[in-house]
Amino acid sequence: MELFIGGCSQNKPAYVKGLYSDEILHKKIDIIDNFHIIVKEKLAAGLTSAQIWDEIQKLIEETEKGGKKLIFISDEIGNGIVPVDQTEREWREVTGRILCNIAECAEKVTRIVMGLAQVIKG
Repeated sequence: MELFIGGCSQNKPAYVKGLYSDEILHKKIDIIDNFHIIVKEKLAAGLTSAQIWDEIQKLIEETEKGGKKLIFISDEIGNGIVPVDQTEREWREVTGRILCNIAECAEKVTRIVMGLAQVIKG
């Protein structure tokens, strides 16, 4: 499993797709892009941080059992001004905690800035 993070519009999906051939991408890798948006949607649906993490762990296990590699791509949303809105603050907090969990489990974590990769784990 790998995690790619970085700011908005830093070319993360294109960078990841450039690492692998189309055949490998379609047969051996599942990519979860815009992970931060998925977390937001799950929170809006009423799931807790623990429930979301449980779902992610099951997804990781199922993907690995199926012999595929899982790649998460997410924006870093915890920097900058703290939102006034409680829902936005909770989203940033939950997303950050879950990304920490994913990073801990991942074989490799890469930050993408201006389309350039910086490996921070692996």
